[in-house]
Amino acid sequence: MKNNEKGIALLTTLILGLVALAFIGALLYFLTSGTRFSGTEKRYYTALEAAKGGADSIISTLLIDGDVTCNNGNNCVSCPLTPSDSCKIDLTTTTLGNYNIEAYLLGKETTTYSTVFSIRVIARNPQQPNEKAEIEFVYKIE
Repeated sequence: MKNNEKGIALLTTLILGLVALAFIGALLYFLTSGTRFSGTEKRYYTALEAAKGGADSIISTLLIDGDVTCNNGNNCVSCPLTPSDSCKIDLTTTTLGNYNIEAYLLGKETTTYSTVFSIRVIARNPQQPNEKAEIEFVYKIE
């Protein structure tokens, strides 16, 4: 009897082809998900830099004036942890690039020698609502 091995060669070729196709598919998946992740990271860091710019603006106001104003020139009062419009800080710049900047006074403690401000800054992109960054900082003036 003669042994026919043509079927084994076809089966081996198909299996190796499927393994190679699976490998290429996994490689493409990881490549596109990495690109998507780096884009998200880039947008976050851009929003974070806009929030830092808003914080720098508030710090320069504190250094010059020694206090911040809320609601079109009114004195700021301490607010609860959930900021409301009653403690929204007036900013000289409300947009940085594509981002709208908002700042809230979370707390203000005055002693004989110093004043400590607790502030939250939020940078949002109005075209992309999920693209935002928030920072909170404490600043002391002596």
